[in-house]
Amino acid sequence: MRNSSTLLHRLRLWALDQPEAPALHAKDAEGNWIEVTASEYWAGVVDRSMRLRAMEVKPGDRVVIYGLNTPEWVQWETAVWLIGAVSVGVHPQTNAQDLGLMIDQVEAAMILVEAESFRERILSARPDHAGVRLFSEIPTISTICSSDEEVRMLDLVDPRACQMIIFTSGTTGTPKGVMLGLSQLGFAADCLAREWRLPYMGGHLFSFLPLAHVAEKLQTLAVAITQRYPVWFNSSMDRFLPEIREVRPTLLLAVPRVWERFKEQAEAAKPRLLQRMMEFEKVGAIADRIYLAQVRDQLGLDRIELAVSGAAKLPPAVGEWFASIGIGIQEIYGMSESSGIITLTHGERTGFKSLGSPPVGVEVRIAIDGEILVRGPNVFLGYWKDEEGTREVLLEDGWLKTGDLGEWSDGLTIIGRNRDIIKLSNGRMVAPLPIENVLKEIPEVSNVCVVGEGKPALMALITLKEELLMEIRFRPGAIEGLVVEDEGLKKRIGSQIEELVRNHRIPENIGQFVILSRDFQTEKQELTQTQKLNRNRIQQNFKHFIDLRFEG
Repeated sequence: MRNSSTLLHRLRLWALDQPEAPALHAKDAEGNWIEVTASEYWAGVVDRSMRLRAMEVKPGDRVVIYGLNTPEWVQWETAVWLIGAVSVGVHPQTNAQDLGLMIDQVEAAMILVEAESFRERILSARPDHAGVRLFSEIPTISTICSSDEEVRMLDLVDPRACQMIIFTSGTTGTPKGVMLGLSQLGFAADCLAREWRLPYMGGHLFSFLPLAHVAEKLQTLAVAITQRYPVWFNSSMDRFLPEIREVRPTLLLAVPRVWERFKEQAEAAKPRLLQRMMEFEKVGAIADRIYLAQVRDQLGLDRIELAVSGAAKLPPAVGEWFASIGIGIQEIYGMSESSGIITLTHGERTGFKSLGSPPVGVEVRIAIDGEILVRGPNVFLGYWKDEEGTREVLLEDGWLKTGDLGEWSDGLTIIGRNRDIIKLSNGRMVAPLPIENVLKEIPEVSNVCVVGEGKPALMALITLKEELLMEIRFRPGAIEGLVVEDEGLKKRIGSQIEELVRNHRIPENIGQFVILSRDFQTEKQELTQTQKLNRNRIQQNFKHFIDLRFEG
């Protein structure tokens, strides 16, 4: 009988059924795409698992994987699972302090790094760790694993055991290690395939979000193996746009900030002549069709059959813009603790406020205090070595407390994070997320963080779109340190904020706003690795400006 109970079983069946099918692609040093077939994929996993065993890695040992997305990463990670060990992915931009804490917390038996630069970062954080090895440094072995031996190895795989630790983004404190097994990841992949009717063997993927996070594991490992989709790996973020144009994926998962960047790129490139033409009704309709086709082609999205946004709420204006160029973005709401899936949207969308409904097998309800609770086979096993933290979020009856506030309104709608609610000095409680998403509709605005805890009114910290920021850098007196002081721009943005308040698009008056001379940065921990706002860090980094404006 064909056993497809776990991702490992499914990968082996893919290799047996379609040994020459393309599975993984990455660029070599000369910039050519190199292909790994399904049989080579599986053989690489088996070989690596035996090499790890030869290095005395045992079931239950934690193996850290640190580097960029590559075919080697996914083969090493699945090899770790095959021997019953636990993979611990680390984001390539993790700061030294968090890196050291993660290594200590999981008591890593081995640390596999993709390149010498990552070894140097590990050794700068933990110079005494003896188990750091480049992918290429794990000794090869001459033993060949027979088909019967492969089956015996698979029989020992326990899908309910912890096989991966995924660290949370740390927006509310120290990152926690989320424990997941193959059963959770396989269930999530099956949900997506069923709910979105993904064509079996009928798609291809582009992997660029960090494999250390649940969203990319769900796409590049779980969905790709389950649906037998080949994956192309982005070689670096500065090559993102050229390479996505080469690959032209049929399914693309991205965080909202990436979709916003796509939109900004397209709008900046729109020819002025075409804008003039579109002012005339008849000619405009033709020009519009030409423009929309060009936009999809230039962004590498002309073959997209399913566009997905996850990790944070997609601003409605961004979703509506993509719908206007013929790309309907679906949203998935989830977290590491829920294997990346709680609810998802379907079909043609309007408004882009709802995050849809839970898939079959997953239960969602709203607690009395407004917090979203979820229960099902997707819920995690607990936090690594943190029983107290686990008890805080995982109730005895299996319900997981998400920390998000929501309501049912044509599907699940997120109001904000429990811990993000701002309490003004007059006692009013305000959720900042809906306000930020509306403010990002202002044409000049790139990103927004609304603050005001304990203050008499809200303040918006605003960042500008890159092309506008570059333009005003050359205006005398326009920028003073970290703040933009261009009077014309301040007046223009201020009047648009007033109009949004007047039209009741924003439920609370914005008492102050500051235009920053740089965007929020991952390196300064103002954005998480999935580009979500780290409010605590932003408020710390810009505390001087916040206090000064309210005092003034």
